[in-house]
Amino acid sequence: MEPLSTQASADPVFVPAYTPPGQNAYNAPSLNVLGMTVHVKLEHEQTYGQFSCIETELNPFQMGPPPHVHYELDEIMYVLEGTISVLLGDQVHQIPKGGYHFRPRGIVHTFWNGHDQPAKFIDMYPSAQNFAGYLKELAQLGNDLYNEQADPFAPESIARFKALDVRYNHEVFYEQMPSFMQKYARSN
Repeated sequence: MEPLSTQASADPVFVPAYTPPGQNAYNAPSLNVLGMTVHVKLEHEQTYGQFSCIETELNPFQMGPPPHVHYELDEIMYVLEGTISVLLGDQVHQIPKGGYHFRPRGIVHTFWNGHDQPAKFIDMYPSAQNFAGYLKELAQLGNDLYNEQADPFAPESIARFKALDVRYNHEVFYEQMPSFMQKYARSN
């Protein structure tokens, strides 16, 4: 067998992905996803459709998404700054800077910053499902509703959100958000 360095060259099977500090994957724009600043760090397409990764920033006392459940997606969170509150099932967990949290498919969950300091975390999606793509579409839908001056909580707007959710095989419990916010939100 020839040494590796003298074998005939071939095109690489993949190109290692690198996202420099402070930049998004492929210089993708930062997203406004339901009021959260989201930076796509690793695109689904960069990993043979097996993984994507985002960085999310939350202001003090900022709510995350409504409670929701993924049927084909697991999530791994790593907290970079502050503390993130995570509802998993019916239990609330506080994940401090440097902490990891695994949210398996099939369990209702959400997250928020319940503290008086900004928070930032990385979410990793080891899945064939393109969740970073979903977040891009969700940000665009929110922008479209804003430009249409539509009420995002009107039944026709919720129907548009739910149509997107179905395509990504998860369920968002929009109707739970008011009581969830009443229970966990705190104004500045």
